[in-house]
Amino acid sequence: MRITIRVRLTVLFAALFVLLAAVLVGTSYAFVARATTPEAQAAERVQALEEALADQGIEVNIATRLGPPDGGLDHANFPGGRSSNPVADTLRQIEDQARANVLQDLLTRSLIAFAISAVIAVGLAYWLAGRVLRPVDEIAREANSLSETTLDRRLPNDGPPDEFGRLKTAFNGMLGRLEGSFESRQRFASDASHELRTPLAVMRASADNVLASPRPTKQARELAEEVRAQVLRSDSLMESLLTLSRADDVTHTREPVDLADVAAHVVTESEPRATAAGIRLDLDVEDAPVVADPILMERMLANLVDNAVRYNVEADGWVTCVVRTVGDAATVEVANTGPLVDADDVGRLFERFRRGDQRSEVSGHGLGLPIVSRVVDVHGGTVVAVPRAEGGLVVTVTLPATA
Repeated sequence: MRITIRVRLTVLFAALFVLLAAVLVGTSYAFVARATTPEAQAAERVQALEEALADQGIEVNIATRLGPPDGGLDHANFPGGRSSNPVADTLRQIEDQARANVLQDLLTRSLIAFAISAVIAVGLAYWLAGRVLRPVDEIAREANSLSETTLDRRLPNDGPPDEFGRLKTAFNGMLGRLEGSFESRQRFASDASHELRTPLAVMRASADNVLASPRPTKQARELAEEVRAQVLRSDSLMESLLTLSRADDVTHTREPVDLADVAAHVVTESEPRATAAGIRLDLDVEDAPVVADPILMERMLANLVDNAVRYNVEADGWVTCVVRTVGDAATVEVANTGPLVDADDVGRLFERFRRGDQRSEVSGHGLGLPIVSRVVDVHGGTVVAVPRAEGGLVVTVTLPATA
């Protein structure tokens, strides 16, 4: 079991209190014991008697008068001293017993008070440690609530400029640097993707010109078709990178979106390609309102449907897209026929640039499902993929629904 800092501070504060209380109890007991010895009491009586005589104008040194020649105090010559008188000895024993009883009672009461104070000290030490560490807990809670989409938030720092104030200032500075780093990365990815589109457009136009010429040579036509196919593949990759860049951005456009409308639009655009491939594309939707980035929602559904159609190699295959609102969640389920998928390989399908079937000629660039996962993640949802026993996948996306 790991001991927290609060427990450590509690032990430290309580130990210091117990140590000081033990010193206080021991010192008090020692002072009382020393002050109640027979010698100390006899000396007090002699001093009191001398002071009383002095008040009457009689100056006398009783200790010298009653003491031996060497000037010491002979306790047998005055009350409280040792003597051969049985009565005096009995009184002396009674006095010693009373002194022992007083000291024992003092020790017992002191130990009881010490134990009660120690218990109270532990509770107060725990409370005090919590008060001391409260700013750290506030910083921890604020830090846990932050994410890459909320890096623009800052910790409130309206307290005194103490150690915790300097810690909050340093933490806010770190958040500012992280926000700047994320924004720079997103700008670079977006700018690089846009710049790469220009040469790709030129290459595609050149290939289209060769293919549109009256009588191109066989070699030129094959080369132009290959260039055009690679340009289309690269353009799709650029589009995916732009989507990832938008999904990774720290700020998003959030507005009401109905997933049913988005799904209908995506399926309508994908239907010609599915029909050409001999794949039946079915749509079953209900209203599923969410607050999200509409562009990212469209790309998410387009990737789901595109993957389902792309890897559907079965004869008379089918793809279904179902949109529902279940409780407070909007769900999108895309199922398809296709090759058998090992359950152990499903998790790797969501890794970037991981293709579902490396040997397949229709395999994409490996960013379809990773984009879906990233878009769902930044919108606070979940995505689950389950392989069908007959082949293919069932991918279910769940997002927080709105009224």
